[in-house]
Amino acid sequence: MTNNRTPPFAVITGASRGIGAEYARALANEGYDLLLIGRDMTRLETLRQELLHENQREVWMESLDLSQPQAAERLHELAQSCRSEISLLINNAGFGMYGDFAEMPQIKIREMLQLHMNTVVESVRLFLPAMLARKQGTIITVASVAGFFPIPYMTEYAATKAFLIAFSEGLARETQNQDVTIQACCPGFTETDFHQSAGHQPKHVVSGQSAQLVVQTSLQALKSKRTLVTIGWQGRLALWISKLIPHSIMMAIAGKAVKPPSATHLK
Repeated sequence: MTNNRTPPFAVITGASRGIGAEYARALANEGYDLLLIGRDMTRLETLRQELLHENQREVWMESLDLSQPQAAERLHELAQSCRSEISLLINNAGFGMYGDFAEMPQIKIREMLQLHMNTVVESVRLFLPAMLARKQGTIITVASVAGFFPIPYMTEYAATKAFLIAFSEGLARETQNQDVTIQACCPGFTETDFHQSAGHQPKHVVSGQSAQLVVQTSLQALKSKRTLVTIGWQGRLALWISKLIPHSIMMAIAGKAVKPPSATHLK
């Protein structure tokens, strides 16, 4: 008997590379149709062709600057134009800034706040009601272990990630027992071009995690509906440290590891 069930549909921001692209590959393998959002259309098209060849899924893509006002409304409109029911929203888009906060361009500060916080919150507000009405849906927001404690020289970045963790945890409590899953995925140092794009390679005492491991752990955690998801032993260690070691000590250690050798570097 033919199964005419419509495949689940996922929207992924920051999908052109790194963790976002790995989410796309993993979800296509699980039978999802996809809307890929990014700004690098060449990479998006390459990924789209890969997914079409490997999985024969429906894959849409769109260039959208989520650091601009009203981007969330546009994202929601694009998703609705593809499918009326969105099974999974992945808020992955983001960028890094390193250096002295007082020297950072005001426009980059504004863009980070808009992208990491405003657009995410506004997007969740637009996508969540339909999920609650259907009693089905998932929202994953990619935060970071940087959100576990203040980090000098990436002060704004760490603060926005702390916001995303708190927002996700509070929202998960609000929506418990309503069959909607809210997750804050918190990778550590991940082997992508994130740091290179941000213009600085911080000093780390542990090896990086792969984007594949981040995505595998995140999607596996959906089965248990965990809200705060860390990656591997490094993530568990970072969470443990954030709870037991005073922030003053952690800031001193983190500041030495992160401090750029020269002036501020931006993506």
